Formats: sequence, structure tokens, C-alpha cells
Amino acid sequence: MNSIDIFTTALEYEVKIRDVYKDAATIVDDDRGKAIFQALAVDEQGHIDFLNYGLDQLRKDETIDIEKLSTSIPDKKSVEKNLDRIKSQIPQQMLGDIKTVLRSALVMEKETSEYYRQSAAKARGEIKAILEKFLEIETRHEDVVQIELDHAMQNGIWFNFMEVDLEQEPY
Repeated sequence: MNSIDIFTTALEYEVKIRDVYKDAATIVDDDRGKAIFQALAVDEQGHIDFLNYGLDQLRKDETIDIEKLSTSIPDKKSVEKNLDRIKSQIPQQMLGDIKTVLRSALVMEKETSEYYRQSAAKARGEIKAILEKFLEIETRHEDVVQIELDHAMQNGIWFNFMEVDLEQEPY
């Protein structure tokens, strides 16, 4: 697969996940949830814009400026530092539709990440560096969606860690 094909396929992934987040922002009834989905949609739109720019550059046989690829989504370490504050802002009740959207979004983010992982493994030079940066960004998206889903499910898991000690003596 050549670089144009890689970017074209990546564009398809990014458009699908952007649309999921845009739709989710209209479903969510709390301001905080709406803001998260809107931020993710904006970030995905930035990916779309970058991929279109990259395709133009590739077609002109010019260099792609990787610095134009960025994200506003914090990395996992930053999120972990602020877990208590984040948890306090998540509504106690989340509607079933939101859980469904979060599950779908997580699946799509993982599929997108896997696409970037596989493509980066085959690519060389600046394209490899761009795909690796996309993978890093998509992993951030996975983390944010996983946090929201864990809380919505209220299953004792928070950010892939057990919140409760199952071996603790009952009162």
C-alpha cells in the first residue's frame, strides 16, 4: 500500500469516528458529556484536515509538516493525575444510549489505532513518523472513552483498575 492509499484509508476511519462523536454530542444531555464528545469530534476533524493536507502534499511530492498534526486530548499520565476531579464531574446516572455510543466509539478507536499500528509497521520515513503520531493520539482517545465507559458501566472498574477491593471484609 502506498502513502496515498494509507492516508485515504485513514481518512475513512477518521470521518467515521468524527461523525460518531458529532452525533453523540447531540444525544448527551449533560454539559460535561456534550463537551467531551464535541472535543473529540473537533480533534478528529483536525485529523481529517491533516490527512487532506497530507494527501495534497503527497500528490505534489512535497514534504508533510508533522508539526501540523496535534491534539487537545491529554495523555494517559495527565488523565491519571486528575482522576478524582474527573470522577466528581461525571454524572451518577448515564443513559443507556450513552453507554452504547461509548462502546461503539471505543471499538472504532481501537480499530483506528490498530490500522495506524499496522500501517506504521510497514511504512518508512516521514510517513512512518506521522502514522506513529496518529497512533499516539488515537490511544489518548481510547483512554478518554474508556474512562467514560468504565464510569457509565458502574462495574467497579475505573481506567482499567478495580476501584473496590473484592477481598475486603463486609461491614
